Amino acid sequence: MLTPEENRMLTGVGAGTPLHKPLSRYWYPVLRSSRLLDRCTHKVRLLGETFVVARRGAELLAIEERCPHRQTSMLLARVEDGGLRCIYHGWLIGEDGAVRETPNERETGGRRGLCVRAPSVREAGGLIWLNMCEDKSEQAPFPDWPWLGLPEQQVVITDVAQKTNWVQSLEGAIDSSHTTVLHQDHVKSAAQTTASTIIAKDGTKMKIGRPSADLHPRMEVRDTDFGFVYGALRRSMNDPGAHYVRATAYGFPAYVAFGVAGDLRAQLVFVPVDETHAHFYSIWYSLDAPLDRAARIAWSGLDPDRDLDDEGYLRRCALPNWGQDRAAMAAGESFAGMMGINVQDTIVQESMGPIVDRTKEHLGPGDKAIIHFRRVMLAVARGESRAATADFARRMRYGALRARDGLLPVDADWTTLYSDEERSHWGTETANAS
Repeated sequence: MLTPEENRMLTGVGAGTPLHKPLSRYWYPVLRSSRLLDRCTHKVRLLGETFVVARRGAELLAIEERCPHRQTSMLLARVEDGGLRCIYHGWLIGEDGAVRETPNERETGGRRGLCVRAPSVREAGGLIWLNMCEDKSEQAPFPDWPWLGLPEQQVVITDVAQKTNWVQSLEGAIDSSHTTVLHQDHVKSAAQTTASTIIAKDGTKMKIGRPSADLHPRMEVRDTDFGFVYGALRRSMNDPGAHYVRATAYGFPAYVAFGVAGDLRAQLVFVPVDETHAHFYSIWYSLDAPLDRAARIAWSGLDPDRDLDDEGYLRRCALPNWGQDRAAMAAGESFAGMMGINVQDTIVQESMGPIVDRTKEHLGPGDKAIIHFRRVMLAVARGESRAATADFARRMRYGALRARDGLLPVDADWTTLYSDEERSHWGTETANAS
């Protein structure tokens, strides 16, 4: 368990907190591209700060929300060729944040030298991304995710706003031991398989088969130059000489990759909105074949037209007992009383409260990856890690952020699921190295 001070260090993301500057050097998705129409604005929050993004033809711009004149929200601004014009007194703010015109004043040419925050903004993969590091020389390069260049039909993105700190959301993705409990309506033991396999295709009732019924995975962690990879080792169902290994990759600071089944892959992003809010993006993709979009969305339980409210939150989180179906649980039709794999994660994470009191936790061997993650982040917060530096961010690459699973002999090194080239990125520049 953590001390109260350590928990504050781990969860604080706003200006003045130890993690704010290191986190600010990286790129985060803040909005679906489809939600930002031409000559329109949209408000977004990131790391405790509020910005307005706008589309102007093929160009995007982003500035801090408040007009520097009288603090009017620039969400109301006109989108013009020169930037965003406040509708209150007509001040024009350029895409670089500089005040260009102040028409209610006799002087012309704006207020020379007066600027507002203007984070870097980029559109890729159907998402709008921000990097709010003020010193662009310290920014991490834009992520080299494999799915960004794929045809649209090979990528499905689901997302949900969460009333939780980003850390407790991310910790769910590096907690392999919960998948065989919480998600057992979706994940089943399947003796005939040698790796994760889709054994049933039916919307929210789609099932993934895995060759183990072991509820007690042994966790092993290996540091990498992008974060770490951990293996969850479970006893095989039929072969006492083998174990099933599910390897998950964590990329600093907020990215996780895990295998789903076959050629279906998943990349997760946990956006630190502020101390008590996060935004979760799940990117499902295949390198080779089109995906069944409706089935992927149904399995997640995050249909924006049915499951989410206008602000992107899960509707059932506002229901008594989170809308849990106790009758289905009593009848043996559902273990958790809710369907949708991301629905289950969101609800249990919000049930912990906006910020988990980690002073009351009792962690065990199954939480080894979570413990490792916390050590990494606390080392960054204390300035005791290379990941706290701008040099680490500038050289960040995610090409080897990949997940693997399969059966291996019990005396085999689980990391051999990865190629020698992939493992060449491990242990050379670790995120928690001092």
